[in-house]
Amino acid sequence: MQAFNVDKEKTLNAALLILNKLGKADFHKVFKILYFAEQQHLKKYGQPLTGDVYQAMPYGPVPSFLYDIFKASENQSSPFREALELSKAFTVTRNEKIPYVTPNREPDIDQLSESNIEAILTSIDENQQLSFKEITDKSHDSAWAKAEKASETEMSYLDIAESVETAPEMLRYILLNAENSNLRVS
Repeated sequence: MQAFNVDKEKTLNAALLILNKLGKADFHKVFKILYFAEQQHLKKYGQPLTGDVYQAMPYGPVPSFLYDIFKASENQSSPFREALELSKAFTVTRNEKIPYVTPNREPDIDQLSESNIEAILTSIDENQQLSFKEITDKSHDSAWAKAEKASETEMSYLDIAESVETAPEMLRYILLNAENSNLRVS
């Protein structure tokens, strides 16, 4: 499986950018907007936006590290020191069973490239008005389906790129980038 190293500061600031544009939002909406930004960044530039590991969950892809940060914010504890430290950037509240996250600060834009910001803003524009069902259905693409059927639910960045019809030469470039970023084989 092709994997990149997660850029934790970029993940934090991507989520902060999304939330500063949306205001208070549920985990699901933030995760899907980030996922679609990752797809477009892969397709256009051959590299993931954050390098976070996406898990194929019942309601669509979930970025593992960002989920850890949000859960640490909600619980005010975590077995992961980094997630707990970064969780201070957010406040999580529940409305019935739905967790909502609010940013506690502005993103550090210096942590995001112009292409990162472009992909995030485009994804926000394209997806912020979608209902829970619409955004879930949209995220149930071929990459999600492949991982969801496998015994391991981790989604491959190559599969994520293929799901948006990325050009073959860009797919080769993504594979080369993954190999140079400590490729994990599973």
